[in-house]
Amino acid sequence: MPTYTVTIINGHFSQTGEQESRDNIEAWKGAISSAITIAADQVSNGNPFFGAEVTVTQGKEQIGRYLVSVGATPLKD
Repeated sequence: MPTYTVTIINGHFSQTGEQESRDNIEAWKGAISSAITIAADQVSNGNPFFGAEVTVTQGKEQIGRYLVSVGATPLKD
């Protein structure tokens, strides 16, 4: 299986890791899923908004570049 490098970065942190995926589509789905997992943790712990740039590369070729954002706000009844 091909190896992809996933980078998630915003104003507070930077995370890079490798993942094996069958193809480009599976790689970017995994990358976005990882960013949403981080976002869910951040927002559920009181941050009203999370945003990060997510890039996926295979070797020197960029497969995708995405902006992932998650926010939460309380609603009145």
